[in-house]
Amino acid sequence: MNEKLIAFRVGVVVLAAACLAVVLIGIFGGGKGVFKSRYTIYLRFPRAPGVTVDTPVRKNGVHIGRVTDVSLKKDHVVLTAMIDADREIMKSEVCTISTTSLLGDPVLEFVQGSDRPLSDEVVSQGDYLADGVVASDPLQVLTSLENDIRKALGAISGAANDVSAVAGNLNRTFGDDAQQFQRILNKSELALDTFNKTMTTIDDVIGDPELKQGLKQSLSDLPKIFNDVQVTLSQARDALARLDRVGQKAEQNLDNLAEFTKPLGEKGDQLMRDLGRSVENLEEISSQLVVFSQSINSSDGTLGKFIHDRELYDDVRETVNNLHSASRRIEPILRDVRILTDKMAVDPGGQLKRVLENKPPGVGVKWGPGGIPLDRHE
Repeated sequence: MNEKLIAFRVGVVVLAAACLAVVLIGIFGGGKGVFKSRYTIYLRFPRAPGVTVDTPVRKNGVHIGRVTDVSLKKDHVVLTAMIDADREIMKSEVCTISTTSLLGDPVLEFVQGSDRPLSDEVVSQGDYLADGVVASDPLQVLTSLENDIRKALGAISGAANDVSAVAGNLNRTFGDDAQQFQRILNKSELALDTFNKTMTTIDDVIGDPELKQGLKQSLSDLPKIFNDVQVTLSQARDALARLDRVGQKAEQNLDNLAEFTKPLGEKGDQLMRDLGRSVENLEEISSQLVVFSQSINSSDGTLGKFIHDRELYDDVRETVNNLHSASRRIEPILRDVRILTDKMAVDPGGQLKRVLENKPPGVGVKWGPGGIPLDRHE
C-alpha cells in the first residue's frame, strides 16, 4: 500500500477523533464555556459533602451552570460557580446542596427562601453569597433513625408476643368448654341489649327540644358566667390586697402603740404610786369640801350667819345702798375738782388773780367741752 495513502488515512482518523472530542466536550459541559457567555459567583457553605469541580448548578430543577473551584477554608467552604449569562439568580433565593436520589451525586439548587420576601435584585458578576444551606443526606437520616427503628421493631415484637399470649389464654380458657363460651356470648348479647336501651333512653332525654334549648341557652350563657367569675375573682383579689394593706397598717399601729406603751410599762410602779397619791389627795380634798360645806350650812360661822340671819343680810344690803348713794353724791365734787385742776394747769396765774380779786369763778373766761377754757379776758 502507498505510504502516502496510509498517512492520509491516519490524518483523517486523527482529525475525526479531534472533532469528536470537541463535540463530546461541548455536549457534557467541559467546553460549554468556550461557546457561551457566563458570569462568576462565589458561594459559602459550612460544608460541601461530595461537591467537586463540574458539579451542576440548577435553579428550580433547570441546569444553569457548574462549579469551577472548591476552596476549603478554616471553618467553611467557598465554591466558585460559573452561571450562564442568560440565567438570572435573585438575591432572595438560597443555594442548597442536595442529592437527586439516595445514591446520586450532589447538586447545587437555587430556590426561593421561605423566610425571605420576594426581591427583584439580581445576582451579578463577582457577588458573594454567604447563606448557603446543606440539605440532610437521606442515608445519614436513615442512619440516625436506626436506633428509633430498632426500638419500634422491638415494641412491635413485644406487642405481637402479648397478642400471642392473650390468644393462648383464650384458647386455654374456652377451647375445652364450649358451654362456658356460649354463656359468655349470651351475657355479651344481653349487655349489648342493655347498652342499646340505655342509649335509647339517653337519646330520648337529650332529644327533647326543650332540653336542647335549655342546653344551648346554658352553653351560650357560659361565656357571661366566666366573665362574671373573672370579675368576681378580680374584685376578690382587690379586696384581699386592701385587706393585706389594712393588716399592714394595723400591724404598724400595734408597733407604734407598743413603742408608746413601752415607757408606761417600764414606769408602771411609779405611775401606780403617783396614782395612789393622787387618789389620797382627792379623798383629802373631798373631806375638806365636806367640812367646808358643813361650815357653810352651820349658823355659827360667818358665812352661815350671813346666809341664815335675815337681819344681817338686810344690814349689809343697806350698807351697800348707802355706799352707792355716797358715790353718786361725791361725783359732782370730783368733777369740780377735776375742772379746777385743769384750769390751774392751763392758767395758774389768772386763776390766782381772780381768787385775789374776789371774782366769781368763770367770769371773763369762755369754756370749751370738758371744762377747758377757750380764751381769757382781763
